[in-house]
Amino acid sequence: MIDIELDHIIHYIHGLKRFEFPGKYLEIQYGGQHESLGTFNRLVQIDLSYIELLDIYNQGKMKQQSKTQNGKYSFAKAIMESDYKQGFKKLCFRTHDIVKLKKAFEARGLETVGPITMTRENKKGHSVQWQLLYVNNHHFDMMMPFFIQWQKTDEEREAELEENFQTNFKIDMVTFLSHQRQTMVENWKQWFDMETVETADRYTILHSPAKKVKFKIVEGKDDAIDTVQFVDQTIDSPVSIRTRGANYQFVPPQE
Repeated sequence: MIDIELDHIIHYIHGLKRFEFPGKYLEIQYGGQHESLGTFNRLVQIDLSYIELLDIYNQGKMKQQSKTQNGKYSFAKAIMESDYKQGFKKLCFRTHDIVKLKKAFEARGLETVGPITMTRENKKGHSVQWQLLYVNNHHFDMMMPFFIQWQKTDEEREAELEENFQTNFKIDMVTFLSHQRQTMVENWKQWFDMETVETADRYTILHSPAKKVKFKIVEGKDDAIDTVQFVDQTIDSPVSIRTRGANYQFVPPQE
């Protein structure tokens, strides 16, 4: 079984330094800068899974990086290819052995790029390090997720970050639009060991190997990450927020 679980989703936002969620529904924490990419981020830390809000401070750096072998698979390229349209851009899965994951993907016929070591400074001036793995498939043009292994263990990171956890929320489901729904479903089952939990004429819901987050693939004209759904322990009826090209849905816990 492939060792992956949802790590984060990137939401590209113009003017991020001044951005707040409507009603401040989600709290935003300071992040840091990606010096080589010319971008900076803010974090919506739910638990170890989070939303990465991202903006550009040096477009020239980002354009230059997107032309490299590594950069053409990155969120920088995804932002440029969408003509800088705001919204969700990339999804990242966390793994605990990125070299083992690379070998597993290659055994399944996928091309990989990496692992690539990256770093940024956090708000305390400390270096945060991680490795990234990208996957390429020439026959499937739907945007691919990428994969991360943090330098520190889950337990170490949880101890460092738990003061920022928003414990009344849990990321429950991510909804994609895809003009190749059936192809995407079959590929994600084959590549990532996903399981079908529900299917209908226009959508299929998959469960990740970690059984923590579901992925809903909906028939659409374009390929996009459309919605992130949270379970909110504090509400009795659903709440929907659309902001900066992205949909955030909040549902009460099931009884």
